[in-house]
Amino acid sequence: MKKLTLILIIITCIASCTTNSDQKKYDLAIENVSLFDSKTKNVSKNKTILINADTIAAVIDASQHSNAITIIEGNGKLVVPGFIDTHIHLHQMLDLTTGIAPEFIDRSYRKKLTEKLLSYGTTTAVDLGISEKWMEETLQWQKKTSPDYPNLYIAGGAMISDLEWNRYVPEHHTVVFNPEDGVKKVQKYARMGVQHIKLYSKLETPEMTAIINEASKSNIQPYAHVDNNIVNIPEAMELGVRDFEHFFTVLPSVLNLKDHREALLKKYNLQRPNHIDDFSATRSFYFQYIKENPELHQRLIELFKKMAEKKVTISTTIHVLGAAAEKTDFFSSFNHFPLREAPELPDYTPANKAKLKEAFSTMMQYLKIAHEMGVTIRIGTDNSEAGQAILSEFLLFHEAGFSIEDILQIATWNGAKAMHIDHLYGTIEKGKKADLVLFDKNPFTNVKNFLAKKTVIKEGKVFMPQNSIQDTVLNLIEKEGISAGVSFLDDNQSNTPEAYEMVEIAYHLFHMGKVDEGKAIVDLIKKDFPKFAPIYHENAINSIGYSLLYAEKFDEAIEIFKLNVEVFPDAANTYDSLGEGYMKNGNKELAIQNYQKSIELNPENQNGIEMLKKLNQKH
Repeated sequence: MKKLTLILIIITCIASCTTNSDQKKYDLAIENVSLFDSKTKNVSKNKTILINADTIAAVIDASQHSNAITIIEGNGKLVVPGFIDTHIHLHQMLDLTTGIAPEFIDRSYRKKLTEKLLSYGTTTAVDLGISEKWMEETLQWQKKTSPDYPNLYIAGGAMISDLEWNRYVPEHHTVVFNPEDGVKKVQKYARMGVQHIKLYSKLETPEMTAIINEASKSNIQPYAHVDNNIVNIPEAMELGVRDFEHFFTVLPSVLNLKDHREALLKKYNLQRPNHIDDFSATRSFYFQYIKENPELHQRLIELFKKMAEKKVTISTTIHVLGAAAEKTDFFSSFNHFPLREAPELPDYTPANKAKLKEAFSTMMQYLKIAHEMGVTIRIGTDNSEAGQAILSEFLLFHEAGFSIEDILQIATWNGAKAMHIDHLYGTIEKGKKADLVLFDKNPFTNVKNFLAKKTVIKEGKVFMPQNSIQDTVLNLIEKEGISAGVSFLDDNQSNTPEAYEMVEIAYHLFHMGKVDEGKAIVDLIKKDFPKFAPIYHENAINSIGYSLLYAEKFDEAIEIFKLNVEVFPDAANTYDSLGEGYMKNGNKELAIQNYQKSIELNPENQNGIEMLKKLNQKH
């Protein structure tokens, strides 16, 4: 009997050991979580997510035993797929001033995406309009994903036609001169590995048609921003477009903005728009204008019906308009510059601002109507603070009556489907990439919990955010002076700054009119990064000077213009600008001297000649 008992014990031990050795060991287990299904919008409790490398290997009941190298105890917390922003622009994040970014970038600049996106839970983004000079580098980022950075998809330059009246072409736009040129551009992008393209509002029908047809052959998905009364949404739908950018671009499909502009301004007692924040505010007012006109209201409803029938998607960009209406917890806009912490609407009375808030709420009501009618809404922030703006948009959605389930679906599944990347992202299921957001506090119980602490999992690795080196140094300079900032940059070992981050610090100081402090940072860049060039950009510095000049910060503007003269002594325009600065500040003697120098360097400077005549007449 004893012998039989011993044999049974041995067999049991062998079976147990075999079971343990056969049980698969995973790299990461996130145990006992409430899992949001972004397809069905249901929440399943008591789940465990098993991850190998960068991929979800299984989702099991929390009661089942699992074997993992690393375990995160979820304690019933909510986990959702990583957020997807379908409309960002890297240039907005890297601009030195409005519309002027570094000419070329390298892999060090990828860190900016982590700072602006991943820290807030945005694990995937699409750049719908990037400088072609940046494409070779950023397409490498697209191909080689990493736990340290958000996934980035590149659409190349936003395509526009060769329009006689369009004198200024930003770096992130690309001109196609005719339909044949458009076809060649798509073919080139396809060879490079581009999967998405942007059709901009300055693209005419012949070029748009050719590009859409060629994109279809190359399995490239077109996304259209159409609000210039050249091609509208119904016309683009007839050409085959199913994905549109910015909810406010529905407006020109309902009314001609130019034809109704004066009536709108008069109706709401507004001045002519002359600032980027005026643009955002006016877009909200147009929705109020439509609401108060039954015929226009009906046109908009009919448009939503057509969009739903065609299974159209449209991105949001509601934070920017909400920020202009002071309906958000923080301010950011299409343009980061001039530096400001609130919308710049100098002509707005308290009554105008109150009406603007109402108009923005009206726009959000229309967004909810479109959503309820079957138009697919997806996140597209389109501003430099994209990650923070996504969370802001969640709150705006909720205030407008969207459910938490709908908000999370909009931020995950809808974006993945629209960008044709749903085989990789957008849901939590076996085979998908392990890009996840684990909330410390549940947004289903309080919408403000969207802003609370969260754990971001990128490709199966826990993301560890770092404080912005730029913010740290600028705060230090503000409190303790430039020497403290320089010492910090010189001695910091834990978070070594990239060269471009130090350039951003210098230019931020220039925007504040702090020339000596900015120059001190530039000197440090030259010492630590001797091969980094150029640091000074004539047009960027000139633009900063004029921004200060328009704000009537004359002394600061003059110091910036003097810096440009110092750095670019052979450039006629630098003296012309300095002359204007002195003239606006009432110093005619120095204004004349600098205009004269400008004309010496460029005898054909008609502006300088005219200004000199006026000054000499008054002198």
